[in-house]
Amino acid sequence: MRIHLGHHFYGAGNLGDDLMLAGFLRVLGELEPGAEVTGAVPFDRAALAGRFPRITWHGMGREERRACIAACDAWLGLGGSPFQHAQSRWFIDHLTEEAALCRELGKPMHFLGVGVQEAGELGEPAVRALLAQAGGVWTRDAASARRIHASDAKVPAAAAADLAHAQLAAEPPPHAKPGSVAVVANFDYGDWPGRDALLDALEARSPARKIWLAQEARELPGAERAIHAALPEERRRGWELIGPDVPGTPLSSAMARWPGAELLVTSRYHAALTGAWAGSSVVVIVTNEKLRAAADELGVPRIGPAADAEEVARALAEARPVQAPRHLAAAAQRACAEWYAAARRAMAGRNPPLAQGTS
Repeated sequence: MRIHLGHHFYGAGNLGDDLMLAGFLRVLGELEPGAEVTGAVPFDRAALAGRFPRITWHGMGREERRACIAACDAWLGLGGSPFQHAQSRWFIDHLTEEAALCRELGKPMHFLGVGVQEAGELGEPAVRALLAQAGGVWTRDAASARRIHASDAKVPAAAAADLAHAQLAAEPPPHAKPGSVAVVANFDYGDWPGRDALLDALEARSPARKIWLAQEARELPGAERAIHAALPEERRRGWELIGPDVPGTPLSSAMARWPGAELLVTSRYHAALTGAWAGSSVVVIVTNEKLRAAADELGVPRIGPAADAEEVARALAEARPVQAPRHLAAAAQRACAEWYAAARRAMAGRNPPLAQGTS
């Protein structure tokens, strides 16, 4: 099978995206070791090739993408929140163009490991058209599947799990180390009113090591590195900034540098998942529905960005080491197998609904 990955955010500097992509490639390697995969991105393709040599990376020119789609057997929208458009339409506009190419060239489309942040996303005409064209959607969490089912979207949808679980199950991060706390603080362009309440509570525990963990390699406004740099000097003192990811290096080396903390407080989705596989006690700062779903599926306490001292204390008291979520890894693997079977059927000109019981 020749697969073209239609999403174009790979290589942007987010370790979580790479974990998800690695999980997909791992399961695909079990399903069909000789499958060919292409992708088109606007980022450093040499660095991506160093990390994911199995994928042939191309640029974003329309004719170059058209050639990739023409040569593929199946177009796959892999990971992310592709239907959100509250802040920008860049992703929707890209997918609309990809869908037009798939229609022109007669290629089947599916979405795997994706999220729906808000039900309102599905009412956008462009999103409705994308879903009507897709042969199926496998979501990264049950809440996203429920939103699709509750809409009038004309697409089979199945609840699954994030594909990073498949990678983390096979190559888990270093186990949590006693006496350490880590914060993964990302608020995009939003505020963090509860910053001092949380940091005061963590520092009151007198940890042996205080880690300011950056899942994102870039220095973006409102992301981990920018927030750390903006801390008052007396507040920043003692917080060790660690960015485990070095673009272009093997993913295993980034995971080896993951500083497994006894307690991890995060507003990053994949940091929560990685912390769970490390056996950390995890608290999720919920800034969107993706993070809410992660907290619920991992069974960990959650707080809001404006949580006060009492709310923080309650969440920290409730936090317990997370058991490896092997059921989520199994769900991710099952979704990959179901997508693969659906793509094979589409290649043969048959495209029945998703198997019963998968929704």
